[in-house]
Parts: sequence; structure tokens; C-alpha cells
Amino acid sequence: MSQNNANDESFANTLNIQILQHNYARSTQIMHACMKFAKNKTDIVILQESWMKDENITISHSLFICIKSNVQNTYVRVLIFVAKNAKKFTCTSRSNIVNSEDMQAISIANNKIQKKILLFNIYNEKS
Repeated sequence: MSQNNANDESFANTLNIQILQHNYARSTQIMHACMKFAKNKTDIVILQESWMKDENITISHSLFICIKSNVQNTYVRVLIFVAKNAKKFTCTSRSNIVNSEDMQAISIANNKIQKKILLFNIYNEKS
């Protein structure tokens, strides 16, 4: 086993990230309920069809940081919230990979792994 593979396996075994995903049907009540559920239990909350006002304003939560795409003048249908107390990893927006109202990417890293994990949040409208 190579050193990189050994480091990757160690990372997978020691880094336990809790992720909650939900389609919010543009409802502030559902968003607040899920964020309340997620506090102290979840590291990352992945949202589709989040409530947005004036194209780029959404709810906030004291325990989470909101990561949004940099798309202007359009309704963003995907958001990611990362727990402020997530000390075991860092998340970085990857708008250089994808910058869309329907898809976003973040990289997840910590000091125990050489490669970053890419997490994609994709909204798929029903046809």
C-alpha cells in the first residue's frame, strides 16, 4: 500500500462528517426546522430549492456559515451551510469548478489528508 493510500484510509477512518440534505420547497419554515434539527448534530447542510428573497438573500443561522454560488441576477437553487464549530475540517467554495444557480462545489480538507474531497450540490428539476 502506498503512503498516499495509507494517509487516505486514515483520513476516512478518523474524519466523521455528518451531512444533512433536503429539498426545502422554497419554505422558510422547513429551512428553520431543518437547521434547528441540524444544530449540534450536523457538520454540513446541503439545500436544494431554498427560500431566497431578492435573488441572493436567504435565512441565516447563528451556528452555520452559508456558502452560495456567485451567480448574479438569478435565483440560486442550491446552498450549503457549514457548522461554525466544525474544527476537524475546512470547507472552501469551488466556484472555479462550477458556478451555477443549479450546482455548486466545495472542497473539504484537513491536515491529515493530502487530497481534498469535492462535494457537489446539484439541483435536478423534475421533468
